[in-house]
Amino acid sequence: MDDTSEEVRALQQAYWMSLSEEERYRRCGRMFQVTKRFAEARAAHGLSEDEKKRFVFKELYGFDMPERNALINPLPQDLTEVEEF
Repeated sequence: MDDTSEEVRALQQAYWMSLSEEERYRRCGRMFQVTKRFAEARAAHGLSEDEKKRFVFKELYGFDMPERNALINPLPQDLTEVEEF
């Protein structure tokens, strides 16, 4: 959705840039926490802790949480296979 006028967008940008980096970071963190709580509230009752985490992840990021093993990229047994930078 993109219904913000250029004038309002410029005002918003000026406001955010008037805040310190630390304050912008803190506010973004608070917004994320609120968004996460809304997603948790939408989760069906009776979900296991893992199912709830996966539901919230999908609500926040728009795709399923990868399986834990998919995130681990094991090192090759023969380190001669490792590419040089």
